[in-house]
Amino acid sequence: MRCFYLPEPDLCCGAVLPLPKELQKHLHTVLRLNPGDKVQFFNGFGQLATAILSANSAVEVLQVELCPAPLCSLVLIQGLPKGDKLELVLQKGTELGINEFYLTSMERSVGSLKSDRRQKRLDRWLKIVQEAARQCRQYHLPQLIADMPLANALSTVDADLKLLLWEESDVPLRQVLPPSRPQRIAVLVGPEGGISPREAEQAKKKGFQSVSLGPRILRTETAGLAIMSILQYLYGDLASGQHGLNDYE
Repeated sequence: MRCFYLPEPDLCCGAVLPLPKELQKHLHTVLRLNPGDKVQFFNGFGQLATAILSANSAVEVLQVELCPAPLCSLVLIQGLPKGDKLELVLQKGTELGINEFYLTSMERSVGSLKSDRRQKRLDRWLKIVQEAARQCRQYHLPQLIADMPLANALSTVDADLKLLLWEESDVPLRQVLPPSRPQRIAVLVGPEGGISPREAEQAKKKGFQSVSLGPRILRTETAGLAIMSILQYLYGDLASGQHGLNDYE
């Protein structure tokens, strides 16, 4: 059954909900769905609804399921890269189950959020996250916090385990990983030019442990995805094979 993102804070059985115009056009014109056809919607807060299309460009909710919150919440603080590299990070990061993205300009960042294009780029990034969540059925929509100064991001993010991916670190990742599952893990990844010594020291003062992923220098768009895959396998749901959906009234 086709599934779509519908920004409704609470999906309830029996509710009749109007559809946004863009979604109306996609359902009726592109997919050629008709009244009486069934579709699914998720609201980004863990609710998945089965609904039936009505004749007045609305849907009636027939059933609602609840997807529990992840056992281990993953946060990526990403130094703002240039071009479309960030789009890849957002798309694949969402597929891998990242729950929060913090985008920050750093000393060696080449990319930036120019004022004249800022809102347009933010809208595009949000669409990428929403579409990736829809495609991979990540029913808890990741949060996207853009253009936050590094110092603010380091102070804002709270986690049981804080990791700093730094090419100058000689500490292997396995050395700092705890045997029991953390509830929340934050990872800081620098832009193309890497993290400066001053920024690394700044992160360490906020509890981030510098680690290495081995002898190879990974690109900024690869590093975060690589470590998130490892963390999701060890502490998350990557190896479980379970969707975790439960019916509820």
